[in-house]
Amino acid sequence: MDTIKLSNKKKMRNALFIVFLIILCLIGRIGYIQFIQGSELRSLAYQQQTLDRSINPKRGTILDSTRKKCFSS
Repeated sequence: MDTIKLSNKKKMRNALFIVFLIILCLIGRIGYIQFIQGSELRSLAYQQQTLDRSINPKRGTILDSTRKKCFSS
């Protein structure tokens, strides 16, 4: 019965170690993105957010209540 408890403890320790490694890798990736690539990503975001676009939608004819043409675009 004692060997089963030791086996469970080893499995738990191994699982926690794997979870710890995964979390450590994710924290490292976040740090890499934030500190190493941060300035490059900031400039790309600025370019994307300040891009000038002209959108000319095609609109239909506007009619008044007697179905006469008022405006046309």
